[in-house]
Amino acid sequence: MPAKLISVDEAKAFILNNISALDTQTIALDKALGRIIASDICARLSHPAHPISAMDGYALHLPQDRMEAGTQLKIIGESAAGHPFSGQVNEGEAVRIFTGGYLPDGCNAILIQEDAKAEGTQLWLNEAVTAGQFVRPAGLDFNAGDLLVPAQSMLKARSFALAALSGTTECVVRRKPKIAILSSGDELVPFGEMPGKGQLINSNSLYLKTLVEAVGGEAYDLGILPDKSGALLSRLGEAIAHTGGFDLILCSGGASVGTHDHIHHDLNTGNNVELNFWKIAMRPGKPLMFAHVQDIPFIGLPGNPVSAGVCALVFVIPAIHKCLGLDTDQPAETAILTQTLKENDRRQDYLRAQITTDASGRRMVTAMVKQDSSMLSHFSIADALIIRPPHAPVAQAGDEVPILSLPQML
Repeated sequence: MPAKLISVDEAKAFILNNISALDTQTIALDKALGRIIASDICARLSHPAHPISAMDGYALHLPQDRMEAGTQLKIIGESAAGHPFSGQVNEGEAVRIFTGGYLPDGCNAILIQEDAKAEGTQLWLNEAVTAGQFVRPAGLDFNAGDLLVPAQSMLKARSFALAALSGTTECVVRRKPKIAILSSGDELVPFGEMPGKGQLINSNSLYLKTLVEAVGGEAYDLGILPDKSGALLSRLGEAIAHTGGFDLILCSGGASVGTHDHIHHDLNTGNNVELNFWKIAMRPGKPLMFAHVQDIPFIGLPGNPVSAGVCALVFVIPAIHKCLGLDTDQPAETAILTQTLKENDRRQDYLRAQITTDASGRRMVTAMVKQDSSMLSHFSIADALIIRPPHAPVAQAGDEVPILSLPQML
């Protein structure tokens, strides 16, 4: 374990280098909504499979590219969606057709009903018609073999519907990472219970569970650990034996070295445990640690709600993305500062901030006045984190500063 604080970039690189993309599985398409696709989904069918009508009207056979107004034709049948006309249409003939109806053989244009006069089996054109008019050609939407949903994308409701329409019945997805979540502290009570004197509700586990599930993981809440030596490894040992193991372990709290903080001690002295690093040059989040428990990657988050939340955004989301075979780089974004920020010290700072737009459409960012790591109320209404690199000089209003946008679902 290094004696000095390590940088955010070093910590993130180490964590990601110790996490691998998970295996894949083939599942039914109707069970895959929200899953990460591991292999391209290509169309098995074309859509439409046959030319169809875009309007209600009459399907015509045009021997030339144009048929003039006043032409008289004979109506020989009807074509509706699901009930195609089975015969051949020749010159001088027409078929009543409805939106979505198959274009009969021999037809190459649609006369919309507003431009037609029909009496019995006789039809007159009130307007000229050109070849291809109001016809949706076969494959207009997609053709068999076309790429519809690329690998490494999440199957959303719209892409799910598209894949289903193409004849896809199953797909290859990345296995959901199984992620254990714990919180440490005698002062904590579970969500749903009212805290007594000196207690508070365990919000960190609820936040982490929401985050894990929002980005594609499967969360296992292992509850609250007492401030007791050995509690962490005992709880994890039981859970691993019961579940068959995890792909990642997240624990909040107990990461300092106070009399009642035992997580660091357990990770530093336990059997089949390796503490890889502890303490990051960042604010908030300095006590973050990374370890392996029974060869399972372990991220120890600070107990302060904002510290845990910021570290989850910076480290946990990329780690889950790595499990899912996704890009782990977070988008480089900037915004225009609205206030002066003092020079920074050696720790990379993540300031809770709000985004606005000025009259020119530029994104403006304003750091909140209070940045205390226990103030979840400010974190909950923040739109972004202003990133202040180590030893950053004074930033003035109007300067462009790097930011990390906060996902809407988190």
